[in-house]
Amino acid sequence: PVLLSLVYLETGDPLTAEELEEKERLLEEKYGRNDIMSIASEMEGKTEEEVERYAKVFKERYKELNDFDRIIKNIERGEARISRRDEIMKAIGKKLDRYKNPWLELKIQYGQNKGKLYNEECDRFMICMVHKLGYGNWEELKAAFRASPLFRFDWFVKSRTTQELARRCDTLIRLVEKENQEYDERERQARKEKKLAKNMTPSKRSGKQPTESPNQLKKRKQLSMDDNANSVCLDLGFGI
Repeated sequence: PVLLSLVYLETGDPLTAEELEEKERLLEEKYGRNDIMSIASEMEGKTEEEVERYAKVFKERYKELNDFDRIIKNIERGEARISRRDEIMKAIGKKLDRYKNPWLELKIQYGQNKGKLYNEECDRFMICMVHKLGYGNWEELKAAFRASPLFRFDWFVKSRTTQELARRCDTLIRLVEKENQEYDERERQARKEKKLAKNMTPSKRSGKQPTESPNQLKKRKQLSMDDNANSVCLDLGFGI
């Protein structure tokens, strides 16, 4: 293959066809093109430095490959999945952070999407377990349901396939993301109202007195003089 020739020209130690296929699969499905350490950890017999050299050659000369468009598109699709997975894990983490003990307390805001097959205990366990195992590890999630004493007699959830568990998880994640958005909006509104209330404290509201016109000032001074004259007359025993 052309890529084998490219790597050989640069390093003198090319990957085998099987290793190249494995490297491309890891790039597409799991790690992305920049996570050299993780890719190297799954390629037996190759050090991180070797994989990094191969990756450098690929980045510099991939356009010399006949099917480089397909390879790059596959890698970009894989990286988009990785980015989405990271977003999901952050959303779940944000949801769980609002509870002292999410394994017991977590509640899903279902709206009209609760459904009749999965109960709240099952959904709570699923969200918490995905946070623990990582999104996409459906075989491990299925095994966790089977091993948990909570679902010892729940034949429905224990008989679900990995695809069915994945679909239910995706439904719950959409609900969690919607709830997080609404929560953030309420927080922003609360901060806005708090700031507005702080700017409208009594001291600031009464801090500036209205400016008097010259006629108003003259009239107020005249009234003050009249009041003083009346006071003097009363002190001297004169009535007015």
